[in-house]
Amino acid sequence: MDEYVYVFKTMGEPTRLRILNLFIQEKNNEFCVCEIVDILQESQYNISRHLRALVKAGLATYNKQGKWSYYRLKENLDPFRENLLHSISSIPEEVFSADLERLHQRLALRVDGKCVIGFGKNQSCT
Repeated sequence: MDEYVYVFKTMGEPTRLRILNLFIQEKNNEFCVCEIVDILQESQYNISRHLRALVKAGLATYNKQGKWSYYRLKENLDPFRENLLHSISSIPEEVFSADLERLHQRLALRVDGKCVIGFGKNQSCT
């Protein structure tokens, strides 16, 4: 029972719902932390904290490439988590419209499908 309560608590935070919506919208993409920071206009610390919670809840996974971490929806979710994601996808699109606009703008900056901007002017994700 504790596992399910934790998942519900994890999803009860607006920033985590916004992150999950990004993942749902772009199921075949993984996101660099800096992309999520830019899209959601939140601090790197907060985004990283929320991503850790989503991983712990079994909703997201990550791939480390050098010093950069790329996050995405976890594949092969159990029916409980699949149903929760389906519920998020049924939220009216206008709730996430600003995030989705920034999502498309940020993804357009990728080179060969990868983030190359990073945090600040002198860092990149590659």
